[in-house]
Amino acid sequence: MRAGVALLLAAFMALPAGAAPAIRVVSLSLCADQFLLALDARAQTAGLTRLAGDDHLSPYAARAAGLPIHDGTAESVLMLKPDLVIAGGYARAQTVGMLERLGVPVLRLKTPQTLADIPPQIEQVADALGRGEQGRALADQLRAKLRHPSAGLRPTAALYRPGGEVPGSRGIVNDMMKAAGLENIGGTLTGRPNGRVAVETLLLNPPDLLVLDSVRPDRPGVGQSVMDHPALAGARSGMTVATFPIAWWLCASPASIEGVEHLADVAGKALGQKR
Repeated sequence: MRAGVALLLAAFMALPAGAAPAIRVVSLSLCADQFLLALDARAQTAGLTRLAGDDHLSPYAARAAGLPIHDGTAESVLMLKPDLVIAGGYARAQTVGMLERLGVPVLRLKTPQTLADIPPQIEQVADALGRGEQGRALADQLRAKLRHPSAGLRPTAALYRPGGEVPGSRGIVNDMMKAAGLENIGGTLTGRPNGRVAVETLLLNPPDLLVLDSVRPDRPGVGQSVMDHPALAGARSGMTVATFPIAWWLCASPASIEGVEHLADVAGKALGQKR
């Protein structure tokens, strides 16, 4: 215990004096990683999480190549000598609290609830990095993508995940579906904003498009077995099923807005082939 405290204090004493803009930045969650990577701030990135380079979970995985990573503990973060730490909504509370108690500047990002919440956070992170102009340009580009919602009849859709999890009427999944021209019926199926749905319920209320995003053959798990349910497999001939990479909406990040076009393309091709 004493050795751990001594390590923390030694690392903290070695931290450079605070400066504006921050020149050594560490992110504490996969979602915070994505804001740094979206800005392509390699020269200022002192550390990312271990998941940053996983292309199944992050659409910016290629940009993370060669950048330092940490294990999420306060000790490992302090050894990177940050002058700013960015904590997303899923960062370890214990790590964030320890860093703040030691006086390390922490920028806490709230988890965006809508796509419109994302551009202001890009600007917030960019300002902290002294990249305000770049951040505003990127934010404006993404805002422009949100000004052209799809019109006309919307096919119904539902995202079905291992364990029967179905995102409902709140959150980024719902917002992305709407922006891509789909009507998410997840909330109708669950009876609440988010929840679980039995295969039988899904089959009695089938959407035009059933979206799968969590099937990962290289890491099979018990939770994925619901996808192989005989009833669901038998119904696939009468239900359009499409696979969409989870990386685009696992985090509410700049990639989520970019991912709307990909979702619309995946849905259009799947539904078009069914007609």
